[in-house]
Amino acid sequence: MPIGCGLALASQLRGEKRVTVTNFGDGASNIGAFHEALNLASVWKLPVIFVCQNNRYAEHTAFATGTSVARVADRAGSYSIPGICVDGNDPLAVYAAAQKAIARARDGGGPTLIEALTFRLMDISSATWANTFPKTNFQAALAADPYPRYRQWLVDNHHATIASLDALDAEVKAEVDSAVKFAFDSALTEPIEIKRDIYADHAI
Repeated sequence: MPIGCGLALASQLRGEKRVTVTNFGDGASNIGAFHEALNLASVWKLPVIFVCQNNRYAEHTAFATGTSVARVADRAGSYSIPGICVDGNDPLAVYAAAQKAIARARDGGGPTLIEALTFRLMDISSATWANTFPKTNFQAALAADPYPRYRQWLVDNHHATIASLDALDAEVKAEVDSAVKFAFDSALTEPIEIKRDIYADHAI
């Protein structure tokens, strides 16, 4: 989030119409960097959008257990910026919120905080996921998976056909598979890379 402020400041100083978007989870909304970044972005009216993907769990801690507000978006008011809460599993709702925030940023209105409510279907770091969350919550989240819902919406509203979507899926899968194969086939990174772009080169 602070890095997002830096990128947005660069765009502002250059007079560009670029808008920076930074993504984070609900757990990260409880760290100091979140509050510092929103405050600075508001003071300088930076063209940055803060998108909180609220999946209701900060790793394994339930949202209500570790967060003092009902909605992350409610915190925007403390920094005099808009806070929008949307269904993160509804691509159209997310698009509409983003479109509004982008237009505001480009017009010099400053930052916006968007909270997209969603659910994480897989664990972050361990195999304890199934034991951590109520099965009813998981099943409801699975039924609200945005990918099949939006896919069906595109077909029902005649924006695409099943065949065209299948072809697109196959194309994307092939591209990802190719990238993964390239990564595994590539030589290991040299240890010297650990220090690259970390320290100044005094020889220059």
